[in-house]
Amino acid sequence: MSTSSAESLTRKFTIYFTSIALMVGVIIYGLSLSMLYWLEDEVNTRLLYAASVTAVSDFNAGAPSPLTMTNSITAYNDLSQLPEQYQGLADLPSGFLNEMTNASEQGDIFVYRTDYVAMQSHHPLLLVMNAETGELTENEWRRISVFVFGITSTLFLLFGYALIKLTKRMIQPISQLSEQLHNGQPQQRFQVPDGAVQEFHHLTASLNSYQAQIAQLIEQEQTFSRYASHELRTPLTIIHGASHLLQHDQSPDFQQRQQQRIIKAAADMQNTVDALLSLVKQESRQSEPQPQRKLTQAEMETLISTVSELASKKAVSIELNMQSQPQITPPEAVLRMLISNLINNAINASDGGKIIVTVSDDYIDVVDQGRGLTESEIHQQGHGLGLLIVNALCQRYGWEFDLADAKTGGCVARLTF
Repeated sequence: MSTSSAESLTRKFTIYFTSIALMVGVIIYGLSLSMLYWLEDEVNTRLLYAASVTAVSDFNAGAPSPLTMTNSITAYNDLSQLPEQYQGLADLPSGFLNEMTNASEQGDIFVYRTDYVAMQSHHPLLLVMNAETGELTENEWRRISVFVFGITSTLFLLFGYALIKLTKRMIQPISQLSEQLHNGQPQQRFQVPDGAVQEFHHLTASLNSYQAQIAQLIEQEQTFSRYASHELRTPLTIIHGASHLLQHDQSPDFQQRQQQRIIKAAADMQNTVDALLSLVKQESRQSEPQPQRKLTQAEMETLISTVSELASKKAVSIELNMQSQPQITPPEAVLRMLISNLINNAINASDGGKIIVTVSDDYIDVVDQGRGLTESEIHQQGHGLGLLIVNALCQRYGWEFDLADAKTGGCVARLTF
């Protein structure tokens, strides 16, 4: 997500939350005014109901009808005495208590129609109150409306401000991650502010983990490429050189030696290609179980013979200690690459002496009498391309590879099944 996308998302959140805040403000404003209108009418009706008790008491005491109770309330117990504008009120049912619109210029009125008993006879009772004197004036309502509107607007602004700040705080980690992804600097670690929610920290940790895995895979593929180039260039050089030498000397012995060099170099190339193809197949089918096979002494002797020429040049003898014939998973080409790399590394680190290759049920050891591990090798900063490939091969087949100094001098390389 680009920076412009993050800004667009911030704007959308702002519009969305502002709309919600505006709608809530309008609802609060409308409900507040409606509640005030209801409270005003409720107070007037209760006041009129309370006045009816006083009116009954006064009429029983002999007060004449109509009875003026306050400057806004008039009581009648003789409906024939109702003024002309109130004649229609005589037909109201007993118990009626509500506000009515009066057709006269006096405006709306509150009416309470009931009955009471005096001298063992029923008498009607009608109370009329001018609503204009009991209700708030238009000017008062205007001021109340302005006050409620001001409170609602203040709440709206505060609510909107809080939502905008919250939205920016939520979007800020996304914007930062978007900017970091857009820059795409190698080995860059993603990070978000300390105040970001926990989910963003989890996301950042996952991105850093994936980046580390990608970098490791890239490094691994580059290592394979360098190794394949190195391993294939040597036999190609031998084949190319031997082919040219065949044209300069036609003697049978010389021709046979060059042919053997070509055959051996081609076999080495074939083993390297087979091992690399095995890795590709294993990588694409990691979930499939691999068939096991028996590692025989004859196979190990054949593997050792491929490096015997290099060993003889450095006056190094190779001894095979075959304690058992374990069941292993790697095919012959992969095992050839593993063992030849370990023995070649041991030969290169030796200036004589012997190399002991031990095969047991649980491991294969290659122990030399050379100079031991260097400082970089101790800190796992390098063993050469060969041993990096050994380590990668072991990981693919579920083995473990360890390299350490031997107690008697030299170095021990162990492949644990």
